[in-house]
Amino acid sequence: MEAPGLKIQAPHKAGWKEIFHNWKTWWLILTLVVILVASVAAYQVWLKPKAETGITSQLQTAVARRGELVVFATGAGQVIPTTQVNVGFDESGTLAELLVKVGDQVETGQLLARLQTDKSADEIALALAEAELNVLTAQQALDDMIANSALDAAQALLDVEEAEQALEDLQNNDLRLAQASQAVAEAVASVKSAERIYNSVRLPADQNTIATAYAELVLAEKKLKEQQDKFKDYINKPDNDPGKASQQLKLSAAQQAYDQALRYYNAVTGTGSELDLESTAADLAAAKAHLAEAQREWERIQDGPTPGELALAETKLAIAQATYERLKNGPDPVRVALAEAELANAQARLAVAQGDQAVIDLVAPMEGTILSIDASLGETVGTGGIITLADLNHPLLDVYLDETDVDKAGVGFEAEVVFDSLPGITFTGKVVEVNPSLQRVSNIDAVLVKVQLDADSFSKPQSLPVGSNASVDVIGGRVENAVLVPVEALRELGPGEYAVFVMEAGEPRLRPVTVALMDFTSAAITSGLQAGDIVTTGVVETSQ
Repeated sequence: MEAPGLKIQAPHKAGWKEIFHNWKTWWLILTLVVILVASVAAYQVWLKPKAETGITSQLQTAVARRGELVVFATGAGQVIPTTQVNVGFDESGTLAELLVKVGDQVETGQLLARLQTDKSADEIALALAEAELNVLTAQQALDDMIANSALDAAQALLDVEEAEQALEDLQNNDLRLAQASQAVAEAVASVKSAERIYNSVRLPADQNTIATAYAELVLAEKKLKEQQDKFKDYINKPDNDPGKASQQLKLSAAQQAYDQALRYYNAVTGTGSELDLESTAADLAAAKAHLAEAQREWERIQDGPTPGELALAETKLAIAQATYERLKNGPDPVRVALAEAELANAQARLAVAQGDQAVIDLVAPMEGTILSIDASLGETVGTGGIITLADLNHPLLDVYLDETDVDKAGVGFEAEVVFDSLPGITFTGKVVEVNPSLQRVSNIDAVLVKVQLDADSFSKPQSLPVGSNASVDVIGGRVENAVLVPVEALRELGPGEYAVFVMEAGEPRLRPVTVALMDFTSAAITSGLQAGDIVTTGVVETSQ
């Protein structure tokens, strides 16, 4: 039972993570102790006199000092132009003038040479006139298309109305039946008229027959005149006006009746010389064929329009409506685009024709130095480059380093350059490019880097011709005012972890240090050691 105010806590149980953390800490301490004991033991063993052989061991030491440590890779370099271009003419011809020589400094736009082309002045003038005409023609076509857009839209609207009427007529089967019945009746009348004419031609007519024919002709002529007078009121009305359409049918029927009456009268009186037995027989056969066709059409219409007829009429209407929608706000965009493309093509050809000259100038595309000229005056040249122009104001170097120095080849690394032709001057620069692929040079794999000389460094009055050889040190690392010790003094405890033995009161003591940089001889220490400290570098055996 607990006493008042007294709380008993259970014993703490360490978790796995804590145990593991403590284990790692003790293991590190144990490792350092073992290294220290082993090192001291080795030191004692090596210092113990070897009486049997008369040989003693002597501890070697060095004094830590302050200084600069530079790690670099040395390679061979050669000057290359920063920019190099080959310039030439766009056409072939004869080199008429050459206004520069190798080594000349030229400005952008400066005239370098002139070419006499193979084209005569007359040929150029003719091609120019033709190109100008093509531009005018294309422009006129485009203008006409835009100007005629209103007419095209009106025609498209008329097509829509006609398609709508056709679909409406197709859907109104009663009207179609009436029209078909009328067509059958007219065909029957035509057959009867043709039979009567045929019989009149085949057999002589008496006076009563002639009188009857004449009376029919007079009556038909009178009815035709009446229908013509009535139709005058509908001439200016639209074609889809119902009254006009009806009156048009009546006028057509009256005209047909008059023609038949006249034909019959001519047949019975013999006044129509063209009416012979063979032709009237042919007319009768044609009339009968027309009657048969009208009867078939009437029979077909009785069942109403087929789905195919309706679908076709609807499709025609949809096409007409789409065309009108495309044209109602202006010309067809597709046709306009094609016309504009034709105009642009003609204008481009005109520009080419305008650029054609009997004499062509070649100018410098940039500031630079003439490196080479590959043509002579009077020589026939093509469209390839004939003058090589390079920028030598900011020279670059191609530098080849051993592939083992790839860790020292990085963009931005400093470089020190000494040219073979200027051994007493050191130029400075920076690595501006590292080739990602190794280069095979004299059967050796090398790292290729480009070094740009500093402007201040190159502001000296020396000349650096393209191809100048140099020795180049690429600085992979630099430490100034650092504590330096021989690399033999370092003891590696682990990857990237080092220590040194420091002499204290005549005894070596192991001390961890931080190494910033090292080469084959020295190491730069940034912590754990001071200048003036004495470090051990090894043991040397001597004879007594």
